[in-house]
Amino acid sequence: MVLRILRWTNRAYAFVALAVYMLAFVVAFVCMFSFPVGALILVVLGVLSLAFVALGRDVLQALERWMSRRALSQGRCPACTTGPMSLVLQGTIQQCRGCGAKFEPDGSETQMLESEEANKVAA
Repeated sequence: MVLRILRWTNRAYAFVALAVYMLAFVVAFVCMFSFPVGALILVVLGVLSLAFVALGRDVLQALERWMSRRALSQGRCPACTTGPMSLVLQGTIQQCRGCGAKFEPDGSETQMLESEEANKVAA
């Protein structure tokens, strides 16, 4: 359950951050005509908060990879939490038999095209 919430949060994080920055832009644009110092403060805060947004993204992704590795070591799929996992591509990438999600050994989800998969198996 926690892993599902974390996966959803990671997928929505960029869109939420973009929405917050766009809202700040609209407020700064309105403030530009009525309270110019407020617009300047919002611009400075937006630039300074960018580092924290990037750090938050990295922390959430690292936590998701850690939890995915735990699920993979138990033979469960981190995406659907049910399907048994099978090894693909010389034992490095695991694929769920239920939902078809593929995971790297570090726990990150991968999206490989069938042609790339065939090339790696042949090599």
